[in-house]
Amino acid sequence: MKASPRQQRLLLDLQDLDTTIARVRRKHATLPERAELDGLSGEITSAREAYMAAQRELDTYTAEIDRIEADVKMVRDRRARDEELIAQSTAAKEAQALQAELDTLARRMSELEDRELAVMEQQEQAQAAFTEAERVLGGVDGRRAEIQSAIDAAEAQLKREFDSHSEERAGVAAEVQRDVLEEYEALRARIGIGAARLRGNVSEASNIALAPAELTAIRAAAPDELVYCPGTGAILVRVEDEA
Repeated sequence: MKASPRQQRLLLDLQDLDTTIARVRRKHATLPERAELDGLSGEITSAREAYMAAQRELDTYTAEIDRIEADVKMVRDRRARDEELIAQSTAAKEAQALQAELDTLARRMSELEDRELAVMEQQEQAQAAFTEAERVLGGVDGRRAEIQSAIDAAEAQLKREFDSHSEERAGVAAEVQRDVLEEYEALRARIGIGAARLRGNVSEASNIALAPAELTAIRAAAPDELVYCPGTGAILVRVEDEA
């Protein structure tokens, strides 16, 4: 296949850009921040579970205090009613029954107050545990947000690089004659590299020195004749022939 020395040099430019674009893709796929974020997932899950458990415990004690206070109000209301009735009562038997109920209500009030104090202590401990769990979760979430922000920034930068190199590649590819470009693309798809320099007697496609017979055959080829790396099959561009 024929291609002018300039066309062949364009293939080197194209290959350099393809190598750069591949490097950008690899960097995007292997951002260290992603591994850091993945490593944080277990800690995030643990912190959220601890937070939710602490919240449930705190809610349990809060709800129990609400129930106790509702019972206290009921006892107070009943006691106030009985005290009013006993004050108005003229029957000794009725007054005696009301007094007995007041004594029962007093014992019940004492039990409720003792229970409320105990639960309030438990609630205080649960509140402290919840506050600590909230602090831990906030710290982990903050680290996650920082890492995600770093990932977003890195991805945006890599996208800018990718778009810039891709635009430049499209411009270079547009200058390459169609059959030569198709040959380059087919080789790159098959072996991973489409074109490489021949520097002295070394093929940069394989980084191996060519045998004397191979080198002689390549140097005997016309400048506009495409030649190939014996080891890889990539197009070899004879840079020593450049003006």
